[in-house]
Amino acid sequence: MPLSKPSPELRHIALRLAVTAAALVIALTGISRIVLPKHNQDAHGPNNYEAAHGIFAEPQNSVDLLFLGDSETYCAITPLELWHNHGIASYISATGAQRLPLTLSMLNRVLDHQRPKVVVLETNCLFRAVTPGTVARQTANDALPVLEYHNRWKTLRPDDLTAAPFSIGTADFKGYRLKTGVSAADDSSYMTPTMDSESIRSLNRWYLEQIADVCRSHDIKLVLVSTPSTVNWNMKRHNCVQQLAGELDVDYIDLNTGKNRAQIDWSTDTFDGGDHLNLNGAKKATAKLGELLQDRYYLPDHSGESAYRSWDEAYARYERVVNEGAAS
Repeated sequence: MPLSKPSPELRHIALRLAVTAAALVIALTGISRIVLPKHNQDAHGPNNYEAAHGIFAEPQNSVDLLFLGDSETYCAITPLELWHNHGIASYISATGAQRLPLTLSMLNRVLDHQRPKVVVLETNCLFRAVTPGTVARQTANDALPVLEYHNRWKTLRPDDLTAAPFSIGTADFKGYRLKTGVSAADDSSYMTPTMDSESIRSLNRWYLEQIADVCRSHDIKLVLVSTPSTVNWNMKRHNCVQQLAGELDVDYIDLNTGKNRAQIDWSTDTFDGGDHLNLNGAKKATAKLGELLQDRYYLPDHSGESAYRSWDEAYARYERVVNEGAAS
């Protein structure tokens, strides 16, 4: 029996709904531009992504090495040490508890402005659960930022109506979060040998594959790096990432074990019992990783170049803070 055609009334209702939906999307798009943070140091700025978003204020195509990941990344690597020792221009666009949908979003946004030669993805975020809800939220936030920044209406200023989104200042330490406290870790079972392997969720693997594909399409070398942590890292996770790296044909560096191990003293080099590194630990992890990256990927040395004079100035400020012990 043939299906009956919708009545004129139903067609009229469907048309009105479609027009209303289109008008709502257009309105939300306009509002999104207004509520997007215009400066990464505003008190009500980009949802604690201030340091991560500072890369958008770096000169175009000036960053050769990009770090992505969660808090393990921005506590373990200090770009200004890489600059001082190797002349490498690097930036950390990591965020607390970062999940892979946000990692992919950050990568795509950075590539609108920068062309890094190497992208380092810190591997702890591979094990943070990605669910359909996580994907839906990130997709919605990317399409309509008003959904993420809806509370900014309380702090809107006149320039929010005219300024370009993310016309922001770079973070002084290039995304690094400096910590000097000491709280020793129990490393008695750290990196205990095993042949077992942890697994990651299928959605997590899919996002890692997308990140790898984006890097390949831009002729960028993707490197998976595990920074030192007694709380978050073990041989099961190492074995899992080692296998993933082989299957995806990407490089893997584990600073927790083997010949690439950073010589961390867990009685002095962590500020929170082995979860994250303090400045002492970050210097050691950065020194080891810097040697490996420089030897393997021949990253440019921009020391002495006039275009990078601001990096020398940033290092001088960083060194002053380190020497004064003025860190949280």
